[in-house]
Amino acid sequence: MGSISKLSNLNPTYSPSTFNPKSCQPTVFLIKGFNGKTVFDQRVSSSRLTLRNNHASWGSLAVRCSSLAGNGSPTKRTVLHDLYEKEGQSPWYDNLCRPVTDLVPLIASGVRGVTSNPAIFQKAISTSNAYNEQFRELVQAGKDIESAYWELVVKDIQDACELFEPIYNETDGGDGYVSVEVSPRLADDTVGTVEAAKWLRKVVDRPNVYIKIPATAECVPSIKEVISLGISVNVTLIFSLARYEAVIDAYLDGLEASGLSDLSRVTSVASFFVSRVDTLVDKMLEKIGTPEALDLRGKAANAQAALAYKLYQKKFSGPRWEALVKKGAKKQRLLWASTSVKNPAYSDTLYVAPLIGPDTVSTMPDQALQAFIDHGAVSRTIDSNVSEAEGIYSALEKLGIDWGYVGSQLELEGVDSFKKSFDSLLDSLQEKANSLKLVSQQSKELNFGMASISAAGSLSVGKVNYCANVRPKPSRGFSEPAMRRIVGRYSNASSSSRICVPAIRGKDYGKTKMRYQDYTETESGLQYKDLRVGSGPTPKVGETVVVDWDGYTIGYYGRIFEARNKTKGGSFEGEDKEFYKFRVGSQQVIPAFEEAIAGMALGGIRRIVVPPELGYPDNDYNKSGPRPTTFSGQRALDFVLRNQGLIDKTLLFDIELLKIIPN
Repeated sequence: MGSISKLSNLNPTYSPSTFNPKSCQPTVFLIKGFNGKTVFDQRVSSSRLTLRNNHASWGSLAVRCSSLAGNGSPTKRTVLHDLYEKEGQSPWYDNLCRPVTDLVPLIASGVRGVTSNPAIFQKAISTSNAYNEQFRELVQAGKDIESAYWELVVKDIQDACELFEPIYNETDGGDGYVSVEVSPRLADDTVGTVEAAKWLRKVVDRPNVYIKIPATAECVPSIKEVISLGISVNVTLIFSLARYEAVIDAYLDGLEASGLSDLSRVTSVASFFVSRVDTLVDKMLEKIGTPEALDLRGKAANAQAALAYKLYQKKFSGPRWEALVKKGAKKQRLLWASTSVKNPAYSDTLYVAPLIGPDTVSTMPDQALQAFIDHGAVSRTIDSNVSEAEGIYSALEKLGIDWGYVGSQLELEGVDSFKKSFDSLLDSLQEKANSLKLVSQQSKELNFGMASISAAGSLSVGKVNYCANVRPKPSRGFSEPAMRRIVGRYSNASSSSRICVPAIRGKDYGKTKMRYQDYTETESGLQYKDLRVGSGPTPKVGETVVVDWDGYTIGYYGRIFEARNKTKGGSFEGEDKEFYKFRVGSQQVIPAFEEAIAGMALGGIRRIVVPPELGYPDNDYNKSGPRPTTFSGQRALDFVLRNQGLIDKTLLFDIELLKIIPN
């Protein structure tokens, strides 16, 4: 977060007072989708609210606008309503992006709160144009990048809080919360976390905001301090029973230290992560490899969660707790986080359906929420077989699974992941700010000197390309450095390369076509160079190939979106499962990848330059491989593919053909 003192004077440019969710009367209609399953048709009375339905994974939610002014059919029940009303579990949504009115149909379907984290905001801000207007104003106002980031976040949190405020009021502060996390850079800073939480609570200024604080050893004391100040907290990144108990104690200590006579407005949830536990433990079990070990795969996370609920029941009972209840204290509810299924072999509701119980929250991202709405069953399951959970927990210990190690390792990975997302987003915003400044400066330069470019003799205007392999001459009104800047911004190849750039006209500017003299160009427009010539056979259609690959953007500062820190032309190590596989001729990969592999020999390494038309269809890496394996890589590639401005979408891949598997 940088320094708190710098951020304490932050005054959001966008005022939430212009946002009026109370004018929206959501009505949900049950309709039949193309697959015959029940889906939702959301109608909203206010024409001022713009809804969108562009979530690729949210295929069954049909969002439409209406001018019914709240006079439509009554809201139909969903399984989410049953989850809350029959079993006392609150379904929350683990995502937030603009426009926040995307949440309206979810609220109508039974969603009762929202969680966010640095990774969610990283994806939302870096891949959407919805933030551009506010960000442009912030940059023009002279805001530094980190301050601008927090203003973007605060705007979203405030607007979401107002959408959920009716639920908060109806439940007397029991539900309807929106969570925002302190800077992940403060995960080892006790005092800094407290100051950040105080600042965030003040600047958001909404009664139903939860300040998220990680459950690291350094931040557990921060939780006590923040609670004692009357600030409601979502404690996140809990991966072990020992750390969970410390979190409960910090909450109780904070309530007792607050000195408040009425504790009813100080609430908290403890976010206990689930699926990531199985991800790590399953790998450990596979390494052990015995039938007993393999039979326990996919069972560790829910077993530990059941024991966490048992601990919750124990800690929030007895004389100490009863004394706090007399002052209006509310239990720190268990919140099941990381409920998406990482292993496709498992049921898509594995981390939702078995964890249903009273006084709990289940926060679900798109896929988990969609699956549970579609075919989830509601019944109390969290404590239906505690003895079995205890047996699984003990069996794992006997096999050598160290629960302390699992918790600490996942905590390290979680903190590191959020830090990388946060840093990546700040980098992305900095580059976006540079682009805004670049566009402004180019506009001035081009308006002033465009006519003189033709007079330079080296460059021409119109439908003819002008090539940057010649030295532009100074001309009247247009200095040599200025001309070099204009040409240079469209190329980042070496001086020996010939780079032809289409003439600047309308929205076509900045989309380059690069040609490299030492590369071979095919009829399709693919360019390639063999860094190492293979000595084995070439793959045939229908055969499966195992490859390793790195990916780079070209027109976007050479940003890496897939790399494994291997020396090109050297040896590649690792098991087959760590590399990328696809079947030749199956259209599983982008056209350029398919074409490149078809001409390679086993053991070869080929570098390819991929023009946009041979790259990812519809600028979406989810529609065709290869897909980046890290979130930061996905962010970097997605930013380039979706950006509508001065970013060339030409890509570069290094591919090694490791293995050919016959039919």
